Amino acid sequence: MPSPSSYHAASHSVQCGFLLWCMAPSPSNGAEFLYKRIIRPFFLKHQSQVDSVMKDLKDKAKETADAITKEAKKATVNLLGEEKKST
Repeated sequence: MPSPSSYHAASHSVQCGFLLWCMAPSPSNGAEFLYKRIIRPFFLKHQSQVDSVMKDLKDKAKETADAITKEAKKATVNLLGEEKKST
């Protein structure tokens, strides 16, 4: 039975090979293959769902930023008011 360290070494070799394949300076390297065959078709198939999620995230981020800005303005006014009272 192979030792756990041999599995560990083999997994590192496989990972290294995968990364080399993805970065190979050839027209059909791994990154190009994975993008054209897996990633792009997936996003094209689910484009409307991805767009919807991104719009929701954008709206929530804007609401959060607006709320933080409003609170910061209140805090600034309060600090300036406290400063005027103390002088």
